[in-house]
Amino acid sequence: MKKFTLVCLALVLVPLMAFAQGQSDTAAKESGPVTLTIWGRDIPDTAADHIYVHDLIEGFQKANPDIKLEYIPLGDPGLADKTKITMAAGVDQLPEIVQSWGGSVMGGYADAGRLLDLTSELASIPGSKAASDAMSWKGKTYGVAPFFAVAGIFLNEDIFARNGLKAPTTIVEMEAVCDTLLAKGIQPFACGAKDKWPALAMYMYLVNRYGGNAFDRAQARTLSFADDAFVNAAKTYQMWVKKGYFGTKPLGEAYGDAQQQMAIGKAAMMVTGSWMCSQFSNKEFTDQKIGFYAFPVVTGGVGKVTDVMGMTDIGFFATKNAEAKKDAVVRFFKYAMSVEACASEPGRICAVPGVPAKAELTGMASKVFAASQSVQFWWDQDLPPAVTSPLNDTIQSFFLPNSDVASSLKAFEELVIDEMGPVKK
Repeated sequence: MKKFTLVCLALVLVPLMAFAQGQSDTAAKESGPVTLTIWGRDIPDTAADHIYVHDLIEGFQKANPDIKLEYIPLGDPGLADKTKITMAAGVDQLPEIVQSWGGSVMGGYADAGRLLDLTSELASIPGSKAASDAMSWKGKTYGVAPFFAVAGIFLNEDIFARNGLKAPTTIVEMEAVCDTLLAKGIQPFACGAKDKWPALAMYMYLVNRYGGNAFDRAQARTLSFADDAFVNAAKTYQMWVKKGYFGTKPLGEAYGDAQQQMAIGKAAMMVTGSWMCSQFSNKEFTDQKIGFYAFPVVTGGVGKVTDVMGMTDIGFFATKNAEAKKDAVVRFFKYAMSVEACASEPGRICAVPGVPAKAELTGMASKVFAASQSVQFWWDQDLPPAVTSPLNDTIQSFFLPNSDVASSLKAFEELVIDEMGPVKK
C-alpha cells in the first residue's frame, strides 16, 4: 500500500513540477503568446457531451491568437477537488484556471490564499446573480459560471398521460400519484442511492418545504441539524422508501441505473439536476417523453415552490498563480460568458442572457430557474468538506426501513458541532 501511494504521488507531482517550471518560464516573459493552463472536466472533442468546451477553446483561440490555452481534462469536478486540485493547492502549484462548482470547496482555496480576486474586473459581465454568487466567497469574486443547474422532477409525460395523472404541486398530490403508480406496477421514483449523493436533492427540497431556510440557519449555527424540519423531512423520506416509491432495492442501484430506469420507462419520476436535460432529450438514449417540473410544496409548510435547489454546472475560477496574466484570464472569462461561447451547449441552463435553450426539456428547467426567488446551493458543496461525506451517509440511513432517523441526525449534529461549533444561544 505504501509503495502504491508513493507511485501515485509521483505521478501527480511530476507533472505539477513540470507545470511550475512552465509558469517560471512564462513569468520570465519570453517571446510568444501568453499561455493559460486550464484544469477542466470535459474532453475537448465534438461529442455532444463535450461540444461546449471544444467550441469554447477553439473559439477563444481564434479570437485571441496571442493567448495559448493548455486545457487538461481531469474528469468529475467533485472527485478532482478531493484529489489533484487539493494536492496542487497544498503545495501552491495550481494552474491559472480551474473548473469548479464554486461554493465552500472553492472558498477553502480562497481562505488559503490560493485564488485571485477579480471582483472589479468581472463586475460588468452579464449573468444570473445565483451563478455569480456561486463563484464568490466572502464578498470577493474569483471566477465565472456560464452554466447553472437546478434540481427538479424529471417526469415521464407518457406514463402520466396513460394513467390520467398530472404533475403534482403539493406533497399530498405527489403521494397520491405515487400510490396510483404503485397500484399499476410502475416504480414511482428512480434515485441511484448506492452512489449516496443522488439522494441529497430530494432531502434538500423536503427540508426546505417543511422548514424554509432551515439549512441556512443550521449552517449559521442558529439551528440544529436535528431540528424538526430535518427530522420531519427524513421521516417522510423513510416512509416513501417503506412504501416502495423507490423500488425494492434503492441502495443497490447506482445513478447510472436510475438513468436507465427513466430511459426505458421503468420509473416515472426522478429528482435530480438539470444537467440530465441533454441526455433525457437525446432520442438515442431514450424514446420516452420526459418533462421537468418544480418540486411540490408541503401544505402548511414554510418553503415555497420558488425556493429552488441548485448550483453552478460549469464554472471557472482563477488562481493566485494567474496574477501576472490577469488580463489574459479576464479575457478568457469574458469570452466564456459570451453568447457566442455558450451557444453550442446542447442541454445545460445558461446563466448568460440571450442564449436560447436548444431542447424543450432545457427550456422547462430554465423556466423553473427563472421563476426562482431563492437558490440553495448543494449542501455537500456548501458545507465544510469534513461534514459532507457524513451528511450523505446520514441520508443513506433514511433508506433503511427500521433506522432511527432522528438519532442519525443527532449523530450528524454532534459531528457538525465538532467541526463548525455549537448552536448559538
